Amino acid sequence: LFRSSLRETGPVIDMPVPASFNDITQDASLRDFIGWVWYEKELWLPQRWVVKDGGTRVVLRVGSAHYFAVVWVNGLEVTRHEGGHLPFEADITSVTQATPGEPCRITIAVNNTLTLNTLPPGSIQYMQDTARYPKGYFVQNIQFDFFNYAGIHRPVILYTTPSVYIDDISVIGDFIDGVGIVHYQILVIGPQNYSLSLLLNDL
Repeated sequence: LFRSSLRETGPVIDMPVPASFNDITQDASLRDFIGWVWYEKELWLPQRWVVKDGGTRVVLRVGSAHYFAVVWVNGLEVTRHEGGHLPFEADITSVTQATPGEPCRITIAVNNTLTLNTLPPGSIQYMQDTARYPKGYFVQNIQFDFFNYAGIHRPVILYTTPSVYIDDISVIGDFIDGVGIVHYQILVIGPQNYSLSLLLNDL
């Protein structure tokens, strides 16, 4: 639980999102950094988003964070994700509606360490010679010929849906004896009192 903002914990720098934090500045230590970096943003949500039982679902979506990410909203962990190439999201309705008169504070910690299980792969080598290296010093070994761009690489957005919403639609086409067949499945999340309309256009 993070009760205070990152600015209260020590020095911070402004960082654009989306971007690679290790390709923005001219600081060599930031360019070569391996480990956890922290992002934070405070914003005010529209009043209708934070009204309890208002029929609105609030979602936080991260387009891409390389490589492992943990996300907090108002100090509470809401999701974590491994893999820098796919989007992920979290329903933050209950968190935001718990404090309707306060700004929404989004904190994202991103770790760019590469291991044998990451894509691309890498390994961490701890240096044991304490005469040459401080305790715990390590280097990132890689087996590829490009720079390990790291950070939040795609937009972070907030969006809303009704509390009853379509979560997924599957459509499979088939053709049997000269007849076209469309199989579909619609996954609806939320209370069971809803109606659904389907329109098939013959183009």
